[in-house]
Amino acid sequence: MADVKSLDKILMRLEDDFKDKSMPTIIFDRGMVSDDNLKLLNKYDNLKYILMCRPNEESIFTENFHNQQFGLLEGRDRKPKVEIFSKEVDDAVYLLCKSEGRKAKETAMRNKAEERLEAELTNLSTQIQKGRENNPVTIERRIGKFKERHSKVAKYYEIKYQHREFSYTVPDDIGIAKRFSNSLNKLKDKADKNEISFPALAKKLTEFNQKYTSDYLKINIQLKKPKLTWGTIDEIQDKGRKSDGNYLLKTNRKDLKQAEIRNLYVMLTRIENAFRDLKSYLGLRPNYHQKEQRVDGHIFISILAYHLLHSIEHTLRQKGDHSRWSTIRRLVSTHNYSTIQLPTTKGTVINVRKPGIPEAVHIHVYNKLGIDYKNLPIKKNLA
Repeated sequence: MADVKSLDKILMRLEDDFKDKSMPTIIFDRGMVSDDNLKLLNKYDNLKYILMCRPNEESIFTENFHNQQFGLLEGRDRKPKVEIFSKEVDDAVYLLCKSEGRKAKETAMRNKAEERLEAELTNLSTQIQKGRENNPVTIERRIGKFKERHSKVAKYYEIKYQHREFSYTVPDDIGIAKRFSNSLNKLKDKADKNEISFPALAKKLTEFNQKYTSDYLKINIQLKKPKLTWGTIDEIQDKGRKSDGNYLLKTNRKDLKQAEIRNLYVMLTRIENAFRDLKSYLGLRPNYHQKEQRVDGHIFISILAYHLLHSIEHTLRQKGDHSRWSTIRRLVSTHNYSTIQLPTTKGTVINVRKPGIPEAVHIHVYNKLGIDYKNLPIKKNLA
């Protein structure tokens, strides 16, 4: 969450820099949107912003998401499709978005989280049945931790724990051996204090049955296994699944079209991807240099490489290919140069450096980038 004081300083600086010009549009991700930050945005009258709303604000538009007529995003012919609908409320424009790609991602994440929650519950249930976990307070505490750890999906589940039950009654008109009576009392006391597991309790009763058969048949014993049960609350789960892929954007730019609002917000994703690429594929870090000149050189080369990366992605987007650099790199990395060595009778070795034959997947990328893959350079040298 962004610090309010830091954000206020940034906005004040922007206001000074753009005193005689129109303020740039600032894009906020959901992590930046807090009550304090929203109040701060309203403080600057000329500030233009686009932000993603939080879930509690999205819930206000639930009926609109389900009942309004959405239209396809303009200029987007590729899959997965994105549907949008705009609605003006007070001084802001809300853009309701439905994304098939986002829906598939959120559904997969939810299914994975549900699998992890159910795996932990199954493990706890097994421990309870085997007597490894016996204290009801500890069990309830562990269930609470599961709910906290998997809070995004735990709300769809009803989890119940029923502790074991053990009691017995001796009819008033029937007497039993004193030793058997004392043993039962001790066993009941241990069970009440949770000092004995259910398997051990059942085993002890079986021993009593074999040792004091006649007296055992005279008493009434109530014994129930501990049970941990869970199941989905269909109504809540269905409601959650219907909202998969839905998100809500808010802006005070009433001059923008629906597609322009959404495309401006998506720029934030590209910026995040740029930093991710710089720190991973382009080697911005780790930076082990000690001298300032070498540090500057390291950063300069990484930034230069990013300009090349961005140029490649931009060229592909112009041709309708929205693949990220990681995908392009993986596809093209299988097309390599190889060195052919040709020894001669005089002892000289001719080294020929030439590219391999590109496959269809390579040709697809090269054609969109305008690369003449048929005439790639060939180098020869004598050794």
